[in-house]
Amino acid sequence: MQLSIKPPRRSLFGKILLLTFVVISPLRAADPKVAEILTDMKRVADWQIANPSKHKIHDWTQAPFFMGLASLHQVSGDEKYLTALDGFGKLLSYGPGPRVTHADDHAVLQAWLEEYRLDKDPAKLNPTVAHFDRLQTALANEGPKSISGGTFTWCWCDALFMSPAIWVQLSELTKDSKYLAWADKEWWTTTDVLYDATHHLYYRDNRFFTKRTPTGKKVFWSRGNGWVVGGLIHVLDHLPADHPSRTKYLGLYHDMMYALVKLQNEDGLWRTSLLDPQDPKGESSGSSFFTYSMAWGINRGLLPAETFRPVVMKGYQALAKNIQPTGMLGYVQKIGEAPDKQDTTAESTEVYGSGAFLLAGSEVVRLLDPAKRRTDLATFDGVKLPERFLPATPRTFARFIPERSDDFAWENDLVAFRTYGPALRSGPENSGIDCWFKRVPYPVIDKWYLQDRLKLEYGKINKPYHDDQGDGYDVYKVSDTRGCGGISVWADDKLYNSETYVAQRVIENTPERVVFELDYASDFKGKVLRETKRITLIMGVRMFQSDSRFTLDGKPAANLDVAIGLMPQVKGGAPVFTPKSGTMHVWETLDGNDLGTGVAIDPARVVKMTTHTDAAGQTQALCLAKTDESGAIRWFSGFGWSGQGDITTEKKWTDYLESFSTKYVKAPYEGYGKSEPIKVHALDVPAAAEAK
Repeated sequence: MQLSIKPPRRSLFGKILLLTFVVISPLRAADPKVAEILTDMKRVADWQIANPSKHKIHDWTQAPFFMGLASLHQVSGDEKYLTALDGFGKLLSYGPGPRVTHADDHAVLQAWLEEYRLDKDPAKLNPTVAHFDRLQTALANEGPKSISGGTFTWCWCDALFMSPAIWVQLSELTKDSKYLAWADKEWWTTTDVLYDATHHLYYRDNRFFTKRTPTGKKVFWSRGNGWVVGGLIHVLDHLPADHPSRTKYLGLYHDMMYALVKLQNEDGLWRTSLLDPQDPKGESSGSSFFTYSMAWGINRGLLPAETFRPVVMKGYQALAKNIQPTGMLGYVQKIGEAPDKQDTTAESTEVYGSGAFLLAGSEVVRLLDPAKRRTDLATFDGVKLPERFLPATPRTFARFIPERSDDFAWENDLVAFRTYGPALRSGPENSGIDCWFKRVPYPVIDKWYLQDRLKLEYGKINKPYHDDQGDGYDVYKVSDTRGCGGISVWADDKLYNSETYVAQRVIENTPERVVFELDYASDFKGKVLRETKRITLIMGVRMFQSDSRFTLDGKPAANLDVAIGLMPQVKGGAPVFTPKSGTMHVWETLDGNDLGTGVAIDPARVVKMTTHTDAAGQTQALCLAKTDESGAIRWFSGFGWSGQGDITTEKKWTDYLESFSTKYVKAPYEGYGKSEPIKVHALDVPAAAEAK
């Protein structure tokens, strides 16, 4: 299936975007003239040349300015800016900084390659080739750190501006594909680790996964993401049109642009903390990169002008206002790694800010004067993105996980669960239900299992699903308890837990609904107890529906006493019972976030709600109930987690349970009635498994 480059269908954003601009954008002045923009650019460039940065010439801070000088020369034709650039290059013999593997010391090479394209002087290419050959040798023994196969050398998002485009250009200029192959793996490895596919933004590095702003938002740094989009479009400028990863880069560009366009402030600038637009000050360097990358996309047919041109013009005009009478660009955040350095004043400047402004100005000039657009780079009108390269669409999903000890897992846009299979029969796990806390609406089951199974390092961290990587994790403990809504036979004032399931089958697995069955078999007081449990989950709810039917020695287990449980995760967690409404819940704080688990059942099935402490000292909340004449019983189980963002107080959780019960307990999930009745399996009790 091919999808247009238009805003993704997965949200209403594409439908309301133009209306949003009409409603919230104030009246704007007319678009600037090309001559005015060139004057602005020259003022900034001339001031920066007359007031050279104190950073070393090979420093990463210089790279955007050197590249900006090349762009200013291209759109103005003024040779003095190319002469100035060449003067800097000669001081370095057109080479990099001294550190071989560090991306920061590669960044200036992009400017020397721009010069090489003009005069084909090998002195401007050969140092780069030699340096990157040494780099590949230095990293030859590094193992892969992600499923994309890279070394995670670019372990901070800024690095995606500093180095990748050079590798891509080297393959283009030398006709040796090894450079591009290396860079492609490294780009997507960095993206595996640092990209947040919900917000379509990058964390600066892995220290920021769990950090939050004072307003509780995720920390996405403006200039850090500016570095990313700047590097991304430089890669796309030189990536072969038929390269197999090209559509992935285009999909990433597309989604970042549609995310960033929503984050522009009324004054035309972006804030240093992208998700905190209420911050009083805009910032020039990140805003320049965003304006640059959006204008670039319009000029290449990748973004609709009717949507993005007003944003670009508003951004440029706001940046132009930050140029001081001297020509210095103000309101540039100082060197840092996060938005917490609020030092953006009219007097704050840095050479990378000047450079980013020149890059933005050059693309705005090309937008206003198509004759000045570059002809040495391809344009991509009418590009189509294969659906598989767009971020996963929220859906329900369930599958058997043979690669992880026969787990069975299921999820929707809000919650995820798993239970345990035959491979764990000799361990403590049995028929309990585990909760997976997900922050994102798209499926995570395959991703988390794959990352955990490969056990690849991501810099100084691993990716087991028990560690929070930004999109959620599994911190819920089950062992041999009922977990979140597991069921057991209740007799002699104790639980008779079934072992792990013995068979599974998926009945329905669509984006809107999953239905599957799990079979259990165990010995119970000299009889064979069999259970077939059908689980149903639909979109937009936090509770899965369980329909179990029991037999004893092949006959319906009518009026069988059963117990549905919730396992508090914190010692002393106090369950709340409301048998008249058929609900019970536990509210507690787990690993710094609040968690509510709950069970809902037809009150007519409830015998009693109570707590029970087993021989191991584990205290669970139990809903004691009876099966009907056919041995069947239905209930719902689920959770709300404050880390996901919606259920943040106990009242919100109890309100949710109440409204859910009213809607679903006596009217099960839509379409269920069309399913075939549950037929209890006839499998024997498995022989004892070997100890693990």
